[in-house]
Amino acid sequence: MLAHAEALLTSTPEGRTDYLDEDLRNVDTILEQAERILDFSEPVALMLLGVVIFIEDDDEASGIVRRLMDRLPAGSHLVLSHTITRPDMPDVDAAVAFWNEHGTPKLTQRTPADVAGFFNGLELLEPGIVSCNRWRLDDGESGLPAEVAMFGGVGRKA
Repeated sequence: MLAHAEALLTSTPEGRTDYLDEDLRNVDTILEQAERILDFSEPVALMLLGVVIFIEDDDEASGIVRRLMDRLPAGSHLVLSHTITRPDMPDVDAAVAFWNEHGTPKLTQRTPADVAGFFNGLELLEPGIVSCNRWRLDDGESGLPAEVAMFGGVGRKA
């Protein structure tokens, strides 16, 4: 994956791009590497899309997100999506259970309320924590699309 990313990522001084192949648990390393390319005196976006699901322990997952956001300046944003579990989506629960029995790495589902917890202390942007396919719908869409089991949101650090 790293070789593919390096082949695709070309940039200019005005819009530098980089790729980091690192375990999310290594917060200090991630931040040190990010500071080589990002100006942490200006707001940045932390995008954790479908990655926190690989951290099984709830406290550890929350701690990782908090530590990352703590180092970012005011005005920065957290964009996070996460697989959820809900009683009305038993097929998703069954699929995740099957994966965890036969595949790696293990996946962790959380409730929508648990996902909202990652945004504690941040200003949650509208429409809040919702099914990803319902985030910022076009005005012209008729009716809501069916929910998917990936919920997400965007929060701003004051």
